[in-house]
Amino acid sequence: MLNEEYYDEDIVDNSVDECGDLADKEIRDARLLSLLTDAEKYRQQRAYGIEAQLLAHALKLKPDDPMIWNKLGRAHRAAGFLDKALECYEKALEMNREDPWAFGNIGAVYIAKEDFAKACDFYAKAVQLADLNQQQNDPDYAVILANYAFALGKNGDKRQAAKLLKEAEKLGYTGGAAVRKQLKLSIFDRLF
Repeated sequence: MLNEEYYDEDIVDNSVDECGDLADKEIRDARLLSLLTDAEKYRQQRAYGIEAQLLAHALKLKPDDPMIWNKLGRAHRAAGFLDKALECYEKALEMNREDPWAFGNIGAVYIAKEDFAKACDFYAKAVQLADLNQQQNDPDYAVILANYAFALGKNGDKRQAAKLLKEAEKLGYTGGAAVRKQLKLSIFDRLF
């Protein structure tokens, strides 16, 4: 059941008075943390509508947080609202043009839309930024590589897809067999 305090009107007021009222800021931060924690619980339960509602309320507290926009986009994407997801990811990119995860998330939307060429463009940028920022140890990096491999394979470049998928597996990605099956990669392709 949703906690009614999430819907109180006072959470919309994001300002801090001239004295920097620390108590109000701490209350907002606590509410934000509670919203994000609850949203994650609903994500794990695959209750994406409730997750999206909670994240939308979190954005009322912190509208300039690209991480929250990314999470809201993920909730919309999981619920099948691809255009809403794309809007959220683009908002995250407006705030941080160096965010590889936002580029990867946009790539995932284009995979869902079966626009594999566009997906490849966004995944290429995601990989470039993650490499540039040395974020290859983030578990999401392996997922980005695997999704990029899938998009490349669907776009006709199975050799490069096989290479990226192998790299993703070295980094801990466990769904390689399913991707190979979907792309109809041969045993020969695994050598690359």
